[in-house]
Amino acid sequence: MKDKSLDDTDPALFSFVKLTVSDIDAATRFFVDAFGMTHADTVDTSAFREHMMTGRKGSATIVLFHWKDGRAIETGNGYGPVGMLTRDLDADLARAVKAGAIQKGETVSFGPARIAFVLTPDGHEIEMMQMAAKAAA
Repeated sequence: MKDKSLDDTDPALFSFVKLTVSDIDAATRFFVDAFGMTHADTVDTSAFREHMMTGRKGSATIVLFHWKDGRAIETGNGYGPVGMLTRDLDADLARAVKAGAIQKGETVSFGPARIAFVLTPDGHEIEMMQMAAKAAA
């Protein structure tokens, strides 16, 4: 039997983004209320706790990560926003703001898309994008 080389293997599968949060229970409620995500699983150790937040089938998971020792969290600027696709940007943006997000700038049109950015209560940036029919209206 021939050994599989790296060229013969499937590449790693993108499946989650991890966000460090200051209050994991509040962050969990935010992602449930703002984006309809489900708290699907928990990892709880003496040093940290993680909540796996899932969306509709086929979407990636957001892992909320919380250090139990109370260390300060610094949201850096070396990454882009977490992206979310929406079928109704206005309704989903309103839902996110009601749940505690702050809209960053104005909603803009970019080609066939409408885009809005929000900041979570922990300051993580989320880009919400709606394509096609409603975007052109």
